[in-house]
Amino acid sequence: MQIHLTDQEAHNLHDLLHDYLPALRREVARTDSKEFRHLLVQRLDLAERLLVDLSREVAAPAAPAAPAAR
Repeated sequence: MQIHLTDQEAHNLHDLLHDYLPALRREVARTDSKEFRHLLVQRLDLAERLLVDLSREVAAPAAPAAPAAR
């Protein structure tokens, strides 16, 4: 599956994940239920992977547009 985001949406999602991860890490650490902790760890892994991917995209300069064919 692919999700297409505008540059602004990518920045917003990056910031949202960056702000959300500390709370999710605390929740994982405080959770007693093994099954719920497993679910939270899966979410944490996904959020961290997305943040890494978004960090690359947000930091990379936009590729120049190809010249129009004549």
